[in-house]
Amino acid sequence: MKEIKEIIDMGRRLDELTCEVYTQFAKRSDFDAALIRLWKEMAEWKKGHLKHWKKISKSFAYKNMFNRSDEELKTIIKQMKNIQSELVEFLRRLRKKTITQNEAVSQTILNEFCMISDIFLEIFYTYGETLENGPSDFVKECGAHLMRMADVLKPYMRLNPLYAVLLKSLVEFKYKFEFLETTYGKKRKAAG
Repeated sequence: MKEIKEIIDMGRRLDELTCEVYTQFAKRSDFDAALIRLWKEMAEWKKGHLKHWKKISKSFAYKNMFNRSDEELKTIIKQMKNIQSELVEFLRRLRKKTITQNEAVSQTILNEFCMISDIFLEIFYTYGETLENGPSDFVKECGAHLMRMADVLKPYMRLNPLYAVLLKSLVEFKYKFEFLETTYGKKRKAAG
């Protein structure tokens, strides 16, 4: 299915771009130390994630766990292309150092929000089945990373509506993960 291959390639590219963004944020001496530490950690996490994307692109077998149509996949691709274009434009601005700390915080939420998409959850879950620790550990690691990010950003997001959107997305992430576990994972195997 060529759409899935394109989505995987775009997921990898988005992680490359966000890794660069976080690396640039971490270099800013005018940003709060707690945020700089977070962005250093996030850049390192993204680097590790890129290794997974490389493996996924070589051996991934799409199972269509959420019963998507080809049209839905094409819509996802279109959305991801828009996100990628916006991220590239943001990087141009960032290289000129014309952003504020508040803009950096908002961009962090936007970067991770797109990665919470259930298409990536499904890809990571299926890929996780090939790992020694299984899909649960890999997806739980992603969720823990996102929760840590949300906790660190909370004091900076008091008036930013993006924070509420992020929290809602994290709840949906958990719900969809539970669906995958119940339907395809060890909870189903234990019940069967």
